[in-house]
Amino acid sequence: MVVGTRLVARFDRMGPDGEALATVDGRTVAVPYAAPGDEATIRLVDVAPGRLRGRLVALRSSSARLTRPPCPHFGRCGGCQWQHLDYRAQLDEKTRLVRDTLEQAGLAGTPVDPAVGWEPPWEFRTRLEAAMSMREGRPVVGFFTWGGERIVDVRACPVQQPGNLAALAAVRAALGSLAPAIASGAAAGAAASEDAHRRTLGRAPGHGILRGLVARTGAATGEVLLGLCLAAPLGIAGRAVVVRALLDRVPGLVGILEVRVPRRSHLLGGRRARLLWGRPYVRDEAAGVRYHVPLLAQFPSNARAFPGIVELVLAALDPSRDDTILEPGAGIGAYSLQLALAAGRVAGVTDAEWIDAARDNARLNRIENCAFYTRDPAKALEKVARRWGAVRLAFLHPGGAGLPRELPHRLRLSGVRRVVYLGQALGAVRRDAAALAASQFRITRVQPIDTSPHTSRLAVLLTAVAG
Repeated sequence: MVVGTRLVARFDRMGPDGEALATVDGRTVAVPYAAPGDEATIRLVDVAPGRLRGRLVALRSSSARLTRPPCPHFGRCGGCQWQHLDYRAQLDEKTRLVRDTLEQAGLAGTPVDPAVGWEPPWEFRTRLEAAMSMREGRPVVGFFTWGGERIVDVRACPVQQPGNLAALAAVRAALGSLAPAIASGAAAGAAASEDAHRRTLGRAPGHGILRGLVARTGAATGEVLLGLCLAAPLGIAGRAVVVRALLDRVPGLVGILEVRVPRRSHLLGGRRARLLWGRPYVRDEAAGVRYHVPLLAQFPSNARAFPGIVELVLAALDPSRDDTILEPGAGIGAYSLQLALAAGRVAGVTDAEWIDAARDNARLNRIENCAFYTRDPAKALEKVARRWGAVRLAFLHPGGAGLPRELPHRLRLSGVRRVVYLGQALGAVRRDAAALAASQFRITRVQPIDTSPHTSRLAVLLTAVAG
């Protein structure tokens, strides 16, 4: 088989990267925007050992589980890959992905509960990150194509909270005022309009001064934070122009920030934020706990799912008032404070950057049985054991990189009897599930959780007991 070959494929499952998968002549081929049950003519676009990728040419017959995508950008924007699948089909496919992941971890046969999600699966995202550049002499503001570097100029996004979309629209509308101020702040002298846009936004993503924007909405309050991602600092005059240009354009706006990014990096790399106007957090509330959430903090972005996930975590931990829970990766206390309402004590391990925000959130809720530390989780465990006695419960929710290599073993040696693990990436879940099993924790329950509808991304809740 070579690039350009046309084949007939019948798709029977979705893959972990979002494509539909079919087996043709004994080889797996992955095709974006197809669906299980589709039969289609495809054209191969990538042929490599162990991997074939194709594109749809024509549908011969359609899946019974298709639905009409509500987003006008679906099929070009890379943010969603599964809007063409009805929601129950998405949950079924995510359940199967988790079963496959456990089999790859050497845990075939482990019972997996059906994936859970919260409907309607729209307007749930409280955080938006959008990129910017110039194309054909005009600015584009939006999201990258699937696996590419081209930016889709996004005007609507049905998974985002309305406050985030208002921030996106405000920045697009204000670019005429923002570009000259940003360009003149980074280079001597005033700039003509076209030159200012080119210098500010760059000829390609990642090359201008203004790389994009970050917005966060408090789902319970409607408050909005807006940050401009810049590769060069704003001057005093530029900061004033930015505030004036954006101040009255976003309902519920409570803060505007300058977010510094490296000169040669993706939008998401190595950021720090400086307040230009207002306050640096939105107020939010979930499951009876109030939060002050900074713009760049790690905080659950699916507002509809978060309370339900808290219930699942608490049911899995089953803490009593005599229990102490260790929580590495506590961030600003999103889960820590929920756990503290049910347990005797919670020890959250967080980064130095977020420990003040975590402690502020504890004070905001008058929660006194939750302590935060900035140290290695294993060392924090030793300190907590000396202060509060034996730690029997641990709640782990690492990012995409997964757990530190030695942590499951250290937890087992310290006497932790039950681990509840919330994994955010299937590759990390595969490694971490195997590491827990190797450390003599027995996985008793697996719950797939749809934290990111219309994509192949999901969370996996594992309950593991020492044995």
